[in-house]
Amino acid sequence: MPAEKELSLLDKIQPLLLIFSIGVGLTIAKIMPELAKRLVPVVTIGVFLVIYLIMLGISLGGILNAFRRIKPTVLAIAINFIFTPLYAWFLGYLFLQGHPDIWVGLILYLVTPCIGWYLIFTELAKGDVELGVALLAWNVFLQIALLPVYMYFLAGRIVPVDVWRILQSIGIFLAAPLLLSELTKKFMSLKKLDINIFSNKLPYAKTVILMVVIISMFASQGNVLFVNPQVVFLMILPGLVFFSSIFGVALLVSYVFRLSYPETALLVFTTAARNSEASLAIAVSAFSAPLVALTVVVGPSIELPVLIILVRILLYLREKYYLKQIRR
Repeated sequence: MPAEKELSLLDKIQPLLLIFSIGVGLTIAKIMPELAKRLVPVVTIGVFLVIYLIMLGISLGGILNAFRRIKPTVLAIAINFIFTPLYAWFLGYLFLQGHPDIWVGLILYLVTPCIGWYLIFTELAKGDVELGVALLAWNVFLQIALLPVYMYFLAGRIVPVDVWRILQSIGIFLAAPLLLSELTKKFMSLKKLDINIFSNKLPYAKTVILMVVIISMFASQGNVLFVNPQVVFLMILPGLVFFSSIFGVALLVSYVFRLSYPETALLVFTTAARNSEASLAIAVSAFSAPLVALTVVVGPSIELPVLIILVRILLYLREKYYLKQIRR
């Protein structure tokens, strides 16, 4: 087998840094509430910068590159954009009928597949990062196109939904960073500058900004969280059910369609990891009910530990079953 790429120290510790950031944010909310209230604009600016930096690494040709591997690409798109939205609505119907704002927050959080850190967890689990990069473009474009549809037809049946405000938020936090990243790459190309010269610095910049976003996110929403601790308890069960069942779905689909281990690991994380930064920005800007945004805030505190556990499970399965079959 080919030698495996070693992860950088940053890749290895980033999930722990993000969990640490949650604790810092909640601490600020508790002991410095006045400062915490002023951090809302930091979330907005930080989300824009993180998504912009992520999109600098997205190639528009990635759509065609992904379809050279048509089977895993179609399966990932089908789970993320057909199965998951319907399943998100069903989980809310099952667990949150008496809490419409939290139900809407759950839908918003779950229908936005990750466009960033799923690659980190895919690499930690020794999955197919190259295909994962190609899938980034699909995750971005389909979110932009379909999120208003999901919120109108799924969330709009629960609470009134202002589609125009959602479209504005999508434009600011998804379409605008994509356009700016393309302009940046065009400018650098005209100046004969290689964008890859920044490749060693971008992961550090993204991690630092993402930590600031998470700290600000939990700090600015911490007071609402402390006043409404039931949101955490209401989110735990549907959150754990979603992440555990989507893991099972990914494994089952991989088995039925005979995906390789690297493709299986990628399918797990591209379908389990959520785009909490964009969904929070949309929740804050498009919904007046604070519990919608709070639900999106609670999501990553459930998601991150689960994703770390999934890495360990996949590595165990890789050693126990996949590599054993190869050695035979």
